[in-house]
Amino acid sequence: MKILDIRDCYNDKYREYIVGSAATGRHGVYLVYGEAAKDEKREMSPVGHDEILFLLEGRAVLENLTDIISLGKEQAVPLDPDGSFTFTALTDCRYLVAGTHITPHEH
Repeated sequence: MKILDIRDCYNDKYREYIVGSAATGRHGVYLVYGEAAKDEKREMSPVGHDEILFLLEGRAVLENLTDIISLGKEQAVPLDPDGSFTFTALTDCRYLVAGTHITPHEH
C-alpha cells in the first residue's frame, strides 16, 4: 500500500488530477479530482467507463442534448457510459469523478 499525492497526478490533456493505472498499477478503478473556475466549461464523456460525478464545492450545470442537471455542493450524479455532458461551473467548483472500466482495456 502506498500514499498517493493527488497533485503529482496532474494530466494536462484533461486539466484534472487522475489517480489511475499510472499511479496505482491497476486498471479496474480510478479517481479524478478537478477544479473549475466560475463560468469554465469542461466536456465530460465517460466513453465506456462507469462514472459518478461528485461535486465537492460550488454550483454547476451538466448539459447534453436531452438533459439539464443542476448540481450543488455535495451532490452526485451517475454519468451514462455512452453519454457526453458539458459541465459548466456556475461558481468556483471542486469535484471528484469515481470510475471503473466496464470492460477491461488499456489506456
